[in-house]
Amino acid sequence: MQNFSRRDFIKASAAGLAAATMSPYAQAGAMIGKSAKPKVGVQLYSVRELCKEDLIGTLKSIKEIGYAGVEFAGYYGKSAKELRQILDDLGLLACGTHTGLATIGPDQIAATIEFNQELGNKYLMVPGMNGPDAQKWIEFAQSFSKAAETAKKDGMYVGYHNHQHEFKDKFDGKRKWEIFFDNASPDVCQQLDVGHVVSAGEDPVYWLKKYPGRSRTLHTKEIYPGPGILGQVPEGKTGVDWPAVFAAAEADVTEWYIVETEADPKSIENVRGCFEFLKAKGRA
Repeated sequence: MQNFSRRDFIKASAAGLAAATMSPYAQAGAMIGKSAKPKVGVQLYSVRELCKEDLIGTLKSIKEIGYAGVEFAGYYGKSAKELRQILDDLGLLACGTHTGLATIGPDQIAATIEFNQELGNKYLMVPGMNGPDAQKWIEFAQSFSKAAETAKKDGMYVGYHNHQHEFKDKFDGKRKWEIFFDNASPDVCQQLDVGHVVSAGEDPVYWLKKYPGRSRTLHTKEIYPGPGILGQVPEGKTGVDWPAVFAAAEADVTEWYIVETEADPKSIENVRGCFEFLKAKGRA
């Protein structure tokens, strides 16, 4: 057994006191590491109509379900300071934002970083884009690489979130996803939307392993379209192999599982059902 000196005890006690007085954001940052279980958040696009009607009430319900954080897809007329205060009051973390392609460009990246610093978010994910040929996707990769380099200086990540066309469409036999990530800096994150990957006929585990160290956040969605609850699939369809996905993500750098359900943006029940599924699987 290793000796534990009085000095070690004092240092450990001080570290524990410091952690206890940290903000929720600082605590999350201190805890996350390769051995930490990913936290569970929800993409607010899932309940966008409820957020329009009552943002604070909807966020309160999300917290009561058990979610640790939320990923934004729009800000409902609120400033970053206002949103941060709401999250702090409710004990929620910002686990990402879906931000437009232009906002990570050279003329807007500084303002985007400043906004998200105030919000308490470090994951800047572009939710969609398209290009007519391989060259355009190479150019996208170059732009993201520059943005990721800039954001990294402030402890932030830039990444891209897939739909299905990035896997279904090919140029010279290569998928758009491959072209993009083969030409992007390793600092550019892939935010795999597992449901869309499977719906496109691909294996998300393959892509997690092909581009290791890039999946800081993972969208947990069942195949699309469908009932919108993890583990529930239309008759005759094959759903996501969740045990394999969890194992691959947790062997990588994944810090958040982010639920996205698109079946009914006016109801909280699918979001609740997804959380219950993750809880039953030991992930929430």
